[in-house]
Amino acid sequence: MGKIISIVNQKGGVGKTTTTINLGAALAFENKKVLIVDFDQQANATKGLGINREDILFDIADFFTHIGLLTKAIMKTSTPNLSIIPATIKLASVEESLYTIENKEYLLAQKLKRIKNDFDYILIDCPPSLGLIVDNALYASDSVLIPVECSFYAYDALTQMINKIDKVQKEKDIEIEGILITKLDNRTTVGYDIVDKVKFLFPNKIFKTIITYSTHIQVAPSHGISLLEYSINSRGAKEYKALALEIIGENK
Repeated sequence: MGKIISIVNQKGGVGKTTTTINLGAALAFENKKVLIVDFDQQANATKGLGINREDILFDIADFFTHIGLLTKAIMKTSTPNLSIIPATIKLASVEESLYTIENKEYLLAQKLKRIKNDFDYILIDCPPSLGLIVDNALYASDSVLIPVECSFYAYDALTQMINKIDKVQKEKDIEIEGILITKLDNRTTVGYDIVDKVKFLFPNKIFKTIITYSTHIQVAPSHGISLLEYSINSRGAKEYKALALEIIGENK
């Protein structure tokens, strides 16, 4: 049975999309069949995997609101074993239309349930918010992965995100897959202070793998490919491969 993981943090710029793309690619490199759900109207995961807007016939908004488009919305990427349900600006109008629907938090869960067993992992790239779109992602997920950038503001947002997950856990089973430290700059001590604080507060929930700051990570999306395709031997690629092994359970 497949596993659905939401990559979520209400703060922007912490590495959610970067993590989604490169973790997805790393899992695919481990011969896992992976689906990325781009659930952000900015469509950065879609663009970062080289999907052209004119090639998109159906997107996550169609998948979310229509019956019969489940498989038609899935597009292959250049990485073997890695597919994506792309996003477009149409997603912006979806959230407002959901508020009048009964059991509105479970709509995505109902959709993904039909294709869950077709994949080993489904990764949901969430927008930087705590709104109904994120609620749908959380209620559809088996677990959540929370990227935390090495800065005070990102650390502060982490506690809000944990509180949000606690509320969802009262209604459904959902685990914290792990807290992922991102954008660690080895040249300063500030990042390590944040790492120590997160480890102190959540000692059993933080991944061993830490994603350090890398220019390769920043450049790869401009080529429409994952870091593992762009520079397989780079430090960042090795870090995401290590994270994938932690997720699979071979490096814990």
